[in-house]
Amino acid sequence: MELFPTVSPEIVVREARIEDIWEVAETHCSCFFPNYTFPLDLMLRVDRLVAMLSGFTVQHGTRRTCLVAVVGSRMDETFFLGSEDFKVGGLDGKFSLHRGYVAGILTVDTVADFLPRKGPLRQRRTGIAYISNVAVREKFRRKGIAKRLIAKAEAQARGWGCRSITLHCDFNNLGATKLYKGQGFKCIKVPEGANWPQPKNSPDVKFKFMMKLLKAPTAS
Repeated sequence: MELFPTVSPEIVVREARIEDIWEVAETHCSCFFPNYTFPLDLMLRVDRLVAMLSGFTVQHGTRRTCLVAVVGSRMDETFFLGSEDFKVGGLDGKFSLHRGYVAGILTVDTVADFLPRKGPLRQRRTGIAYISNVAVREKFRRKGIAKRLIAKAEAQARGWGCRSITLHCDFNNLGATKLYKGQGFKCIKVPEGANWPQPKNSPDVKFKFMMKLLKAPTAS
C-alpha cells in the first residue's frame, strides 16, 4: 500500500467528499464573485459551505451530487480513512491522504427546482437532470475541465435513469454558450408569456434554457 504516492498533473473527475468542501466553496466564490474582498468574501465562503452541508440532503425520490475535477490526484488512490457508508449532508465522508487540488466544480440534480412544472397541478418533472454551479478556477481554464465535468454529469444522470439533462446559461456569456452547444445542448425557446423558473441571481441577468437528450448506454 502506497501511503504517499507521487503527485501527478492528472485530472480526476469524481463526486465531492467532505474533505473537499472548503475548496469547493472557494472555487464557487472566486469564480462567481471575483471582486468581493475581505470580510465579505470569507462570509460568502462560509455561507456556501453551510449551504453544501445542508443542501445535498434532498427529498425522497430525488438526487443531487457535487462533482469535482481534482488536479494532482489519481484514479487508483490507495489509502482512505472513513467508510463509504458515512455521509455528511449527502457528501462522501471518506478522507484520502492523496486527494489533490480542486480545480473545477459542478452540481447535478433531479430536484427540478428550475424546471417548468407539468400540467394544471404543476407537478414536478421527473426523468430530467439539471446542471448548475459550473466553475473552473482561472489558472486551470482552457484545459478541457468543464467538458469533463459535463460528461461526468451526463453519465451520472444516465445512471439515475434520466432521459435528458438541462441547464441555464447567461445570455451574455458567449464562451459558456459555445461550450454547451459544443457538448450537444440546444437552446429551448420559452413560450411567450410563460413564467418558467430561473436561478436566483441579479434581476439584470437573463438566461437561456438549454437541454440535451441523453442516449441510453450502449450494451457491450
